[in-house]
Amino acid sequence: MCLVTEHVKLKKRVAELEAQLPHIIIPVTDLTMISRQNYLNKMAEVGISPIDLGTPLDVDLSITTKAELDRIAPELVQPADDYISEIRDCEDYGIEAQSRASKYRVSGIRLVLGDMPLGYHGFVISIDVDYNIWWLEPNAGFPFAGIWHRVGDEDYYPDKVFA
Repeated sequence: MCLVTEHVKLKKRVAELEAQLPHIIIPVTDLTMISRQNYLNKMAEVGISPIDLGTPLDVDLSITTKAELDRIAPELVQPADDYISEIRDCEDYGIEAQSRASKYRVSGIRLVLGDMPLGYHGFVISIDVDYNIWWLEPNAGFPFAGIWHRVGDEDYYPDKVFA
C-alpha cells in the first residue's frame, strides 16, 4: 500500500477517534467583574452603543485577561459550512460564540454589530482586565477567525453591542 494513502487513512481514523472524546471545558478562573454601565462606557469611548434591551438583564459582566481570551478564542469559532444566508448567518455565529463564552464563565464576550469590508456584520467583542477592547470573528471561513483584534483591524468597525 502507498504510504500517502496509508497516511490519509490514519489521519481520518485519528479524527474519528478524537470526535468520540468528550470535550472538556476548562472554565476561566481569572475573572474580574465590571458593571454593565462601566462596560458600556468603555464601548462608548470607541463609538459603540448598546442595542436597546429596554430593561437590562445583567447588572455585571465578567471579563478576564487577554491570555485567557486567547485561550478560549478557538472554542468560539464555528465551521464556515454552517453559514446559510438569512437562516444561520453572522449574528447567529455571534450569538453562539457569546453563549459558548458563558460556558467558560466569561459573560463580557458579547454579540456586536458593525461595518466590515463585506457590509454590516455580526461578530463578538470583549474587554480585557486592562480595559482593552477586542473583537473576534466566530466564522471559520475568515482567515483571521478565532483571533482577537483591536477595533479597526481588518477594517472591522463595531457600532452596537448586545449588553
